[in-house]
Amino acid sequence: MADKGTIIYIGGFELPDKNAAAHRVINNGKIFRDLGYNVVFVGIDKSLKANSNIIGTREIIQGFETWSLPYPEKISEWTKYLIDINALKSVFNMYDNICLVVAYNYQAIALNRIKSFCKKRNCKIIADCTEWYSTKGTGLIYKIVKGMDSFLRMRIIQKKLDGLIVISSYLEKYYKEHDIVITVPPLVDLEEKKWELSTDKNDCDKVKLVYSGSPGRNKDKINHVINILYEFRKSNSYVLEVVGITKEEYIREFPNHSEKVKILDANLIFNGRINHTKSLEILKAADACMFVREDNRTTKAGFPTKFVESISCGIPVITTNTSDLRKYLNEGVNGYIIDENLSYETKNLLNNLLVIDPKNIKAIKNNGIIDRRVFHYKNFEKIFSEFMEKIF
Repeated sequence: MADKGTIIYIGGFELPDKNAAAHRVINNGKIFRDLGYNVVFVGIDKSLKANSNIIGTREIIQGFETWSLPYPEKISEWTKYLIDINALKSVFNMYDNICLVVAYNYQAIALNRIKSFCKKRNCKIIADCTEWYSTKGTGLIYKIVKGMDSFLRMRIIQKKLDGLIVISSYLEKYYKEHDIVITVPPLVDLEEKKWELSTDKNDCDKVKLVYSGSPGRNKDKINHVINILYEFRKSNSYVLEVVGITKEEYIREFPNHSEKVKILDANLIFNGRINHTKSLEILKAADACMFVREDNRTTKAGFPTKFVESISCGIPVITTNTSDLRKYLNEGVNGYIIDENLSYETKNLLNNLLVIDPKNIKAIKNNGIIDRRVFHYKNFEKIFSEFMEKIF
C-alpha cells in the first residue's frame, strides 16, 4: 500500500506495554499502519534522566519508530512538561511528510501550542480522548493545576481540533456537535503471542477470581471487591488473586481492612506489580475477572481495559454497570452485572456463582463460549478508514 504520509502519535504512554495507554495507542497505530500511514510514537520513559535529549531515545517497537520524553518528577519538570513543546518540535522536524498528529489525553497548554504548530505545517491534529478525571480528594495545588488543565482540554481546545477518537459513548455524546468523532474502545491484537490460550482447564473446586490493576482514587475499588467477597468467607469456595498491589500496600491504603485480610487469609493472593505478560497468564488461569467501579463521570467517560483483556482471554467478567459495558456484556454468556452495595439480587447471584453451583461460571471459560475477537483491532479498520476520509 502506498505511503499516505506520517502520523505522529503523542502522549503519556509508556511503550511497549507499561500502562494501559501504551496498549491503546499501539493497536490504534496498527490500524493507521494497515491503512497505509507511517506511524511514529512519542511517549514517556520513567527511566530517562530529566535532561535527556529526545533525539537519543529512538527505538523500534513492533515495527514502529518511537521516541521518548523523560517522566517529570520535580515541579520545574512538570511545569516544562505541561507547556513546552520544543522536544516535540525536534522530532516533528525530522519528518517532512507529516499529515496528522494524534494527541492522547494531552496537556492543554502544550496541546494548544501543537495545534498552532500543525496549522503552520499544514497538517491535521486530532485527539485520542479516553478519560475525564475528577480532582475530588486531591490536594489544593493538584486540584487547581489538574482541574484547569482538564477544563481547558476537555471543554475548549479539543472541540477546536480536526477530529476526535473517544473511548466511550459518554464522550461521543459530549462532543456530539463536532463533525468528526468516532468511538473506539481499548483494542488488542490477538495475533500477538501473549494472547494465545493454554489448553489447561481449572479443575480446582474453588472458583478462581482475579483483580488486576492499580487501585485509583476515582476508578477501581478493590476494597469494595474484598468487602463483597468477605460476605462469603465461611464457604471457603473461592480464591481472589490481586495483581498490581501487595498485601502490605493494600493494608496501608485501607487500614480498616487489616482484620478482613487476616480472616480471608488463604482466600487472597497478592501478587504486587508484575509485567503485562505475567498478569495475562494469571488472568488466563482464572475462572473470572472481578472489579467494581462507582458510577461517576470518570467511569462513564472511560472504558475498563481489564474488561477487554478478560474477554480477549475468554474469561467472563463480574463487574458493576459503568461506561459502555452493557454494549458488550451479555449476562450469563460472558459475564455478570453486580452492584457495589451488595443488594439482595447481587448477594443471591454471587452465592449461586461462588457457593451453590460454581460449575456454571467455570463452564463459560472451560467450554470456550466467549467471542474473544470482539476487541481485535482489525474489526475497527473500516470505521478508522471512514474517519480518515472525513479528516482529509
